[in-house]
Amino acid sequence: MILVVEDEADVREELVEMLELRRFAVRGAASVADGIDCVRERAFPLTLLTDLRLREGSGLDLIRAIRSDSGLSAKVVRSIMMTGHIDLTEQVQREIAKQDVPLLFKPVDFDVLLPLLAQDAMR
Repeated sequence: MILVVEDEADVREELVEMLELRRFAVRGAASVADGIDCVRERAFPLTLLTDLRLREGSGLDLIRAIRSDSGLSAKVVRSIMMTGHIDLTEQVQREIAKQDVPLLFKPVDFDVLLPLLAQDAMR
């Protein structure tokens, strides 16, 4: 399963639809809190695809919250960050690198995303 956390409804819906068309099980969430709730509800592992900048937090906040909770972190096999902003500060770039997550730029290139998701499906 893939959890797409994106606060812009049209972007979230498009990503969910595109992944569903490729036969992935997908769920969307609009916020950090919704994302945590979705992970908490899952009984099986998932891949997290989250936007960097969210209205009431960030994808980094979400990843940190999941990783700090052993019950949640056991349910997430991979986290992938996406952003539409190419002007990331060095501090943000260092934090993304520290979290060891792939960073994709929007619009998301499915030729890059799909191989990452295929790796997770094989786990």
